Amino acid sequence: MEAAAANGLCEALILIVEDEILIALDIKSTLVDAGAEVIGPATTLRSATPIALSEPLSAATLDVQLGRETTDAIAAILSERDIPFLFYTGQALPRDMRARWPQSPVIIKPASQNAIVAAMAELLGRHRAAKSIPGAR
Repeated sequence: MEAAAANGLCEALILIVEDEILIALDIKSTLVDAGAEVIGPATTLRSATPIALSEPLSAATLDVQLGRETTDAIAAILSERDIPFLFYTGQALPRDMRARWPQSPVIIKPASQNAIVAAMAELLGRHRAAKSIPGAR
């Protein structure tokens, strides 16, 4: 548990949006082993939307493509709720999504478990630091 506390993921509630189930389960296992609580995987926009709208999430990891749809709508919901997210994708982030979400890290598949944990910990750390600064969102 000391390692989990040190990486900043202890008790973080993280949504996984990923349509490739083996990848999703690997991400879930990685984050749980690092001390996070995980919701998902949500494998469709239809299943991800109510979670993104209502759960008290700390952060999320989003695949860019879910079949023929992108996760842009989920990113918009999370952004509106001030929930940080990263993209974990097998392709480059489309230019329009990069323009809308410049603050969100992009991790290219496949990535090591350490890289996923480090990116999520950094994302949460930056978000917590920004929230502790008066006037910051």
